[in-house]
Amino acid sequence: MKLTGLQLSAFNRPDSLLVISTYPDQKTTHTGGGLATYTKNSLLAIRKADPLRKIIVLANIIDEPETYLEKDILVIRCWERSLFHFYFPITKALLKFDQVKNILLGFEFAAYGDLFTTGLLPLYLSVLKLAGKRLTIVVHQVVADLTDLAIHTGIDKNKHLNLYNRLLIAYFQWLGFASHKIVTLEANLADRFNDIVSGHKAVAIPHGLYPKKAIDKKTAQRRLNLDSKNLYVLCFGYLSHYKGSDLIVKAFKKPLMVGGKRVRLILAGGENQTQGQKRHYQRFYKNLYKAIDNNPNIIHTGFVPDTRIKTFYSAADLTVFPYRTFMSASGPLSLAIAYRKPFVVSTALSNYSPTTFDLSIDSIRKTIKDTLSKKSKLYKLEQLSQIMSTERNFNHQGSLYLSLFTNPSPSPSRTLLVGR
Repeated sequence: MKLTGLQLSAFNRPDSLLVISTYPDQKTTHTGGGLATYTKNSLLAIRKADPLRKIIVLANIIDEPETYLEKDILVIRCWERSLFHFYFPITKALLKFDQVKNILLGFEFAAYGDLFTTGLLPLYLSVLKLAGKRLTIVVHQVVADLTDLAIHTGIDKNKHLNLYNRLLIAYFQWLGFASHKIVTLEANLADRFNDIVSGHKAVAIPHGLYPKKAIDKKTAQRRLNLDSKNLYVLCFGYLSHYKGSDLIVKAFKKPLMVGGKRVRLILAGGENQTQGQKRHYQRFYKNLYKAIDNNPNIIHTGFVPDTRIKTFYSAADLTVFPYRTFMSASGPLSLAIAYRKPFVVSTALSNYSPTTFDLSIDSIRKTIKDTLSKKSKLYKLEQLSQIMSTERNFNHQGSLYLSLFTNPSPSPSRTLLVGR
C-alpha cells in the first residue's frame, strides 16, 4: 500500500512524532534486532500515554517498500542500509511530512549502513537541526574505548586504535551537538556520554519491559523436549563476541554437575543481522559453531521466534549474561527480568546484580554451580527480577519520552528514571 493523501493530511501535523529506526516485521515484536524491538515497544508506550499523538515511522525495507497502519502507528518502509538508499528516501519522506517538528532517531552503529553511511549521520542531523527540527536521539551504544570491542568490530588492536578512539569521541560529540536531547538506556551510559561531550545533554530512561507471566517450568521443558532431570542455563540473544557467546560455550566444554544433576546450556540465538555480512563476524560465527557442534552439554537453537521466547525463558533454571563489556542495555536481560527469572552477569554488568563472575572459564562455571546449588540464592535473584520488572515497566516510560517532545526546556537532571 502506498501513502495516501488522507494519511498524509492526518499525520503531517506539528504535534506528530516522526521516528527513524529499524522496525520489526508487521505483527511481530522480536524480529529485526534489538533496536527494532525497543523502538516498537517504546512507541506503543508513547501511544498509550498519549493516544491522540500521531506517530510516523520511517523504517527499513524488509522485502519491498510498503506503507501500513499498525496499532495506529503509520509505518513507511522506505530505506535500505546504504548511502543513497538511506539518505535520499529519508529526505523525501521528511519533505512530505514538513509540518512535523519532533524527530526521534534510534541509533546503533551499523543500523543504517556501512562506516561511511553511518559517519555522515551527524552531518545530516545537523542540517535537520538548522532546518528547525527538534531531534531526540536514543543512543543504544555508548563507547569511549574500542579496546574490548576490537574483535567485535573487526579492528586490529595494533593498528590505529588510538585514532579510532579519537574519531569515536568526536562522533559522539557531533551527535550531541546535532541533538536537542540524547537518551541512553541506562544511567551509567548517560554519565559516560555526558563525560564525552562535557555537558548534560544525555538523560537516562532505563531499558523498558512489559512484565510477563512465565508458564510452568516442567510444562515448558516438555514442550521443548527437554529432560526434566537436568538443570538448564539459558543464554539468550544474537551470538556475538562482545556478549561473550564464545566464553559461555567454552564454559560448557566439559560437563557440569550440581547436586547429582547434569547442567546443560541452552544457547538461544543465531547470527547478528547487522554484522552477518562482515568477514570478521563470519569467522567468529564459524569458529563458534565448530565449538558447539556435537557438544552434548549445549543445545543451540538458532534464532528463536516470538512465539517461543516465553517457553525458553520459562524452561530455564537460571539465565546468564557473560558480556565482555558494557556498551548498551541488554534486551535479553530485560526479558529475563520481565519473566522474573534469576540471572547472573559478568562484572561488566555489575550495575544490574550483585551476583557476578569475571571472564575466566573457572569463574563462570563456579558462579553457575554455586547459584544453582543454593535455593535461597535463586530466590533472592528472582526477587531482584520482580522488583526490577516493576521499576522498568514500559507503561511508566511513555510519559517520560513525551516530556522530551512537549517540554521546551527539559529538566537538567541527567536521569529521568533510574532502575536498580
